[in-house]
Amino acid sequence: MENTRCKMLMVEDDKLDQKAFERLVEDEKLPYDYTIAGSVSEAKSILAAGQFDVVISDYALGDGTAFDVLGSVKDTPTIIVTGTGDEELAVKVWRAGAYDYLIKDLDRHYLKTLPITVENVIRHKITEEKVQLLSGAIMSTDDSVYITDMENGIIFVNKAFCETYGYQEQEVIGKDSNILWIGKQQHKGTRSVFQIASSAWEVGFYHKRKDGSIFPVSLSRSIIKDPTGNEVAVVGVVRNISDRILMEDELRSANQNLERRSHLKSELAVAVSEELKTLMAKFENIISNIMTSAPEEISPRLKENLESAQKNIDSTKGIISDFLEVSNIDTNKIKLETTEFGLNSVVSEVVETLLPLAAEKDIELESSLPDSELIVNADRDKIAQVLTNLISNSINSVPANSHISVRAEDLGNEITVEVQDDGPTIESGRVNRIFNRFDQIKAQLRAGREDLMLALPIAMELVEMHGGWIWAESKDGRGNTFCFTLPKQNVQPAAATAVKTSEKHSKNKIPQKPNQKINL
Repeated sequence: MENTRCKMLMVEDDKLDQKAFERLVEDEKLPYDYTIAGSVSEAKSILAAGQFDVVISDYALGDGTAFDVLGSVKDTPTIIVTGTGDEELAVKVWRAGAYDYLIKDLDRHYLKTLPITVENVIRHKITEEKVQLLSGAIMSTDDSVYITDMENGIIFVNKAFCETYGYQEQEVIGKDSNILWIGKQQHKGTRSVFQIASSAWEVGFYHKRKDGSIFPVSLSRSIIKDPTGNEVAVVGVVRNISDRILMEDELRSANQNLERRSHLKSELAVAVSEELKTLMAKFENIISNIMTSAPEEISPRLKENLESAQKNIDSTKGIISDFLEVSNIDTNKIKLETTEFGLNSVVSEVVETLLPLAAEKDIELESSLPDSELIVNADRDKIAQVLTNLISNSINSVPANSHISVRAEDLGNEITVEVQDDGPTIESGRVNRIFNRFDQIKAQLRAGREDLMLALPIAMELVEMHGGWIWAESKDGRGNTFCFTLPKQNVQPAAATAVKTSEKHSKNKIPQKPNQKINL
């Protein structure tokens, strides 16, 4: 009420009381913009012409009484002033619609309590309007709302509740809210409590209508407390989720069918791939037998065709192996067998194994490792596969007479491994997609390649299974760097020395990893 002006109508036919009121407003500097009416007729005329925040009216007026004023104030809160000993009359006008009343004394001391009474009346009016607004909102909402006392007796229901549960308001008021629940003897196919599939946190229940029919609901309940903090009531908000549950069941069933079909297709593809793998091995044996049984009788053209067939078989075997690896990852068939081992030796072994492949293209392949053994706790074979995939990718991508370097470094809480090459840089638009299997397949098909390679996507999957992460960087001029990290369990110094497969040994620092992992 502070800093708020109150527009007030004073209805008083006693001139002395009028003057006393004006003096009170002036002396106390009350925030009243008031108008004084000396009769009922004048008050009615003023009320017809404008709106007021509050009306103060003496009961006995020259041309009528406060009852006549009350008939014209409509929704304006009214305070009635009655003479001493007229308490019974004051109660009557209060019941007739007055918000409050004051007892007038001869010394006009009642005026001292007037500001407090006015403030209380206005606050009461504001609260009443809020309650009416809230009541209107509750009655018009589509959700069923019911309120119970602390003994579980229903004291309020809205229109949606009656429509949903089939009760008339008078039928349910005073009843225990347990009539809404399905009880211990559950209906066939229902649960008293269930989790709604589309939300991890929302819990649903089953309620029953007046006719005994069962339906699923989501229910929220809250406690109402009085100004002193005592719990006085419980509000329940109920939503019928029958359509939602039906839709979710249909979606769940459709998803299960799709998953089942996808699984069958995947199993069929795996079975076909395994069969092709066996056939490729047989063809490989046939070619090998022909080449070794009587080499002097093989014509140059036949030899050329056999060598071409062998290359095609090798390419097909690579595609099949990649497909089977991806299938195993997707179906969670790959289980990591973690052990503690030295990463240096794994890097050296992989580099030595791939040296002949690099030599075919006159590619210089080397590894540079720290003197201290890098100890990791991981699946040794899978980490070797990651390294093989990254290095093989570089060998296949760079031109002849290129250089590839494999390095590793201890960064404190993790170990970083990088494969650097000086081949053509990856286009900026592809850097973020080279580890995505679908983008890789589409790019290779567009390029007309028959040997579809999934080395980088498989490497990413395996690294992330270990809790590490992987990324690629391209330099401004020539060259690319493929990096991956592994969480470090511990580091133990060892007598291992730097392993080099050529005279070259780069001392450049490993590139700083990005601030965020590329989401592939």
